[in-house]
Amino acid sequence: MRKIIFLFLLLCSIDVIAQDADEPLALPDSLAGRLREFRRADFARAEALDAAIMFYQEMDRMQDAKGYIQELSQLSKDLKDNYYIALTDYYLAVYALDLRDYEKAVLHINNALARIEMLRMSDRTTRLATKVYLTQSSCYSGMEILTDSYDAIQKGLEMAGDKNPDLYLKLINNLGNLYHKGGNSLEAERLYRESLKLKKSLPYRNLATIYCEKEDYDSALLFADTALQYSVSFYDSLCVKHFIGVAYLGKNDFDQADKYYKECLNELKHCSDPVLSSVIFQNSAYIALVQGDYDQALTLIDTAIVITGRLPDLNRKLNCIRLKAILLSEMQDLENSLKCMAEYSFARDSMMTQQGQQRFLDYVYHHETREIEQRYEAEKAITKQRQGFILIISALIILFTIMITIILVRNRRQKELLLKQELDLRNREVTSKSISKIQSNEILNDAIKKLTEMEEHAENDLLPDIIRSLKTLVNEDARKDFDLHFVQIHPDFYKKLLSEYPKLTQNELRLCAFIKSNLSIKEIASINGISVESVKTARKRLRKSLNLTGEDVSLLEFLSKY
Repeated sequence: MRKIIFLFLLLCSIDVIAQDADEPLALPDSLAGRLREFRRADFARAEALDAAIMFYQEMDRMQDAKGYIQELSQLSKDLKDNYYIALTDYYLAVYALDLRDYEKAVLHINNALARIEMLRMSDRTTRLATKVYLTQSSCYSGMEILTDSYDAIQKGLEMAGDKNPDLYLKLINNLGNLYHKGGNSLEAERLYRESLKLKKSLPYRNLATIYCEKEDYDSALLFADTALQYSVSFYDSLCVKHFIGVAYLGKNDFDQADKYYKECLNELKHCSDPVLSSVIFQNSAYIALVQGDYDQALTLIDTAIVITGRLPDLNRKLNCIRLKAILLSEMQDLENSLKCMAEYSFARDSMMTQQGQQRFLDYVYHHETREIEQRYEAEKAITKQRQGFILIISALIILFTIMITIILVRNRRQKELLLKQELDLRNREVTSKSISKIQSNEILNDAIKKLTEMEEHAENDLLPDIIRSLKTLVNEDARKDFDLHFVQIHPDFYKKLLSEYPKLTQNELRLCAFIKSNLSIKEIASINGISVESVKTARKRLRKSLNLTGEDVSLLEFLSKY
């Protein structure tokens, strides 16, 4: 029977959560001085408020920081600073978690994370984000949503890194709590031992709990004594003494257990945590029962029942009623003992009814969740089909665009080919006409030559004038005819050439046109009515005007780009 009762006591002792004390805790002189010094509504005041709230948080006295949190909230809004707005939501989440108002805590956590996303990442911002994830993990753990708590811890560990070892170790400790709740005490112990580097009482207290469950009470006491040394707050110390009492109960050392629980009872007047208070009264009643002090035990268990009556967890009240029934049975008050057992049965049945209703609500919730998931999968499938259709349409549009582009490129190439063919045709026409003109000029030149020979033997003075007129006519007619056809085929040639070489003469420009038309030196000489040597000399002068000093680039190749 004692083993069973002790198991109940141990289970009741595991999930004690920190609450504040009745008497407000004064700030240290240094922090109080900072608050007096920085009274203006500016960032210095915000930093001083942050330091004050952090002090109360370390001392497990968040309720004493309520006024400072409210002031920081208003100041952050006045400053319109996203960091301090996020910091205020973080402190409000910690405050709500301290009161076990999980819904409000989750709301403030989400607000803080939304604000943090607006901030530029820095060491200060990263540290705040890590603290928010730490609080989120504790909140979800208290709500028994272990998967979300695990996710929050993983995000916090990624944020903490090597720059925030204290927060990293706190997250490791929370991760150990999750494994402990999940029944993996071996992994939980490993994580608790790793978090011992934090030099805080909490991991030592957690290790004491594990060793109590293993019934290794000497090790549990060793860790609990160390936790007591690291305690920094009244509540922390009270919790550790409670766990030391639990360990001594496990060893059946009721005198030592009674000693620590009497200290706890004396200090309970400063504690407003109903859970911790009910567990201490219940364990103290059990000790008094074992020691035979039935009246004291009855007083203590009645107090515990009154306290548990204000708690939402009906299991705690059931344990207290059951212990009272056992106590009354030991006192030979069988009538009242049966009444307690009847009350216990009624309360248990009520709880089972509530649990049945909760299971029904859970079934409805899961049914609705499945329906939502099915609708989501259906919408996902439709979206996937739409995406496939859009992908096909996009592929067709791209294919059509490629085909149009190919057709346009092909048409452009055909047009370029036709234009080139037309240009070649006109070039051939010009060349043909030029050659025809050259032949005509040769006939005329031959006639002029014969007239010249006649001039040497004739005595008519008009013959030289006739010869000169024929020469001028032949040369000028050939040049005009060439210029007319050349300009039609190459309308921008002279303009482009003069833009780079503005000092070219008219004769040099015409010589460039002859060369671009691929006429030979002899043909150029014939059109202009000059000798081949004169054409060669003119070409040399043209090369100098075009700055072509070497012979590696031909005039035809050079002029082809114009």
